Amino acid sequence: MSTIKGPRSLGFDMNIVKRFRIDEGRQFEFRVDAINVLNHPNFGTPNTNINGINTFGRITTATGSRRFVINTRINF
Repeated sequence: MSTIKGPRSLGFDMNIVKRFRIDEGRQFEFRVDAINVLNHPNFGTPNTNINGINTFGRITTATGSRRFVINTRINF
């Protein structure tokens, strides 16, 4: 069990869907997915290597860039 904990992660994703009716049995779907809408960085865990030169306890990694994914689909 580890006694060292890193900072919390924050993830806020959302999507928007718009459907258009083509005819009686078909629909066209346009969808936009936004990942990490707030563009908040998620920092990694602190370095626990005591023998590291000037790196003990430092957080050296971060993830969490904002991304968009656009999808289209035909439902029949």
